Amino acid sequence: MRRVVFVLLVFSLCLTLVSCGGKGSAPQPGTPLSDFYDALMAAQPEGTSPVLFPEQDPDLIESFYPGLLDMELAQSAFYFPPIVTSACELVMVEVKDKKDVKAVREIFQARIDTAADNTLYPDSAEGWRSRARIQESGTFVAMVVLYDECVIPENIFTVE
Repeated sequence: MRRVVFVLLVFSLCLTLVSCGGKGSAPQPGTPLSDFYDALMAAQPEGTSPVLFPEQDPDLIESFYPGLLDMELAQSAFYFPPIVTSACELVMVEVKDKKDVKAVREIFQARIDTAADNTLYPDSAEGWRSRARIQESGTFVAMVVLYDECVIPENIFTVE
């Protein structure tokens, strides 16, 4: 009987370690979005970090992400390439209320769908179709699309 109990305890400990190990944890509310941007750029192979510029023009943001700035956001960060016809963009937001995550995801998906259907720039459209990702953790949501040679982590919000 002791052996059975011992084996069960060891097994449960192993399951606990596997489920917790290596995944990191969700970021704390209020974690600066610039921390995630910096970590994403640091994760890029040498010489492949995309050139992205912070964008704050509400009219431009509204044209790409209609309705996003009307939501209650704790913080937001928009990074666009020098030429907006490229399939490279990073948008991160922290919503004040977890229930708004779904609406943000829908706005991000609409941006991906629109860019993926762009017939004027077929190479860019293919990049949006194949590389664009929406990621979330708690109240944080991101839309990430980077150049082919870049790396997009499984979740940019994972805190190791």
